[in-house]
Amino acid sequence: MRSRLIIFTLLLLCSSLTQAQKFIAQGKIEYERKVNQHSFLEEGNTWSEMMLKSTPKFHTAYYDLLFKDNTTLYRAGREPDVRQNKVWGVFECENTVLTHLDSNTYVAQKDVRNDFFLVADSVRKIDWKISNEFRPIAGFNCRKAVGKIMDSIIVIAFYTDEILPSGGPESFTGLPGMILGIAIPRMHATWYATKLELAEISDKELTAPKRGKKNTSAAFGAQVKSTFKDWGEDGKRMIPQVLL
Repeated sequence: MRSRLIIFTLLLLCSSLTQAQKFIAQGKIEYERKVNQHSFLEEGNTWSEMMLKSTPKFHTAYYDLLFKDNTTLYRAGREPDVRQNKVWGVFECENTVLTHLDSNTYVAQKDVRNDFFLVADSVRKIDWKISNEFRPIAGFNCRKAVGKIMDSIIVIAFYTDEILPSGGPESFTGLPGMILGIAIPRMHATWYATKLELAEISDKELTAPKRGKKNTSAAFGAQVKSTFKDWGEDGKRMIPQVLL
């Protein structure tokens, strides 16, 4: 009798472990992007002093990432509960990004102050350094990795291997699982997942954006740098935001 009880307990434990090891291949993730916009204002500037009083310290926006197997679609999500003022020059570009992880290609529609561009190319290669640091995000235990983009911009990411596609918000990919958190200190910005919806995603929902002037990433980058090079400090700040 005792041996049967032990066998039954072991079978129950194995069943529980099997349940816990389920991996997620499709669904929808909501990300909250927060930008410390007060950090962009100059001290002692009259306009800046006015903006400090009239705008919140953080500007918040929401985005959705639909994913199924090796395809992800990042797009604008719900409106914030409270409408916010935004400092001029803080993330003037809004992106819709379809990524094919199996072929390492993407198509991004970039809305730069109502001027649309369509950028298609290979995904950005990021040399990630994975650490042994973890933090919980949206109910998942996520591992920290640090990478660099655009030669000098440090990116801190947190990913989970419980969600199979190696995608993430914006154009971030290349880790062994889904990126649920991104922090870019130089941009004073973070993207953190708030929730995961276990939804059936159809192929029709994962459609590439089509509106915009067609470019490669190199051609678009050259155009952006040429446009903003004479805009002083605002231009320097906006270039990496637009090229994100």
